[in-house]
Amino acid sequence: MHRELSFYFDTVLNFSGSVTEHNFVLRCIPADNPEQKILSYTLTVLPNVGPGTVGKDSFGNFIRTGRVAEAHDSFRYTLQGMAYRDDSLRVPEEAAPFYRYASPLTQVTKELAEFYAGVAGGVTDWNDPAKLNALDKAKILCSRVHAHFAYTPGETNVLTTAGEAFASAKGVCQDYAHALIALCRLAGMPARYVSGLFTGEGASHAWTEIWMDGLWYGIDPTHDCPADEKYLKLCVGRDYADCPIERGVFSGWAEQTQKVFTKVTD
Repeated sequence: MHRELSFYFDTVLNFSGSVTEHNFVLRCIPADNPEQKILSYTLTVLPNVGPGTVGKDSFGNFIRTGRVAEAHDSFRYTLQGMAYRDDSLRVPEEAAPFYRYASPLTQVTKELAEFYAGVAGGVTDWNDPAKLNALDKAKILCSRVHAHFAYTPGETNVLTTAGEAFASAKGVCQDYAHALIALCRLAGMPARYVSGLFTGEGASHAWTEIWMDGLWYGIDPTHDCPADEKYLKLCVGRDYADCPIERGVFSGWAEQTQKVFTKVTD
């Protein structure tokens, strides 16, 4: 069902001391494609660094780069705009080969392999594509991943692998997505990591897309549901490391804290 989404995404980084020569890359500009048309958006960066440069990375994500040379103890970027979402407008595309194989954060461990074998062995017609297609399998794996994990903020970080999070059975949306990606690829399905927003208030989110018959289908293992028109895609990659929404380097020593607020309405 098509939707018109209003989105707001605000992130503030506070530093314990002044930093300089802050070079940053943002991947917060939403993807613009047939099923997700960006009707309007504004992106404000503080300290003000002018228009900066907008381009695309090797995964096709929009990137906004810039540099804050002067001393500062905070960095803020605010995105707001309108988007039109309609998954029925998707057009076929090829899945890049690297979405078929394990990436640094989605390596298959013994525990993941045994878990997959248990799921596949317990589902009738798992190996019969006439009765169970790739999307059917992905939905089953999604439900099993959702049931396996306990949503537990603070137990993992951006460097935690799928295997590490899976072994502890604790994590956040990033970990759920990594585990599902690893399992889908093990099943022979191209799969990719998605960073974005979804309807409601809170923080940024992550989910999985699997490829079948030329189309990408979004699946959210954190909520065990399709990532449909209520979701706004910002960027994609093999795993989180390919598409962090914000990344930067600066000169100076300082501890960093982050506050994020998002709101998406239709």
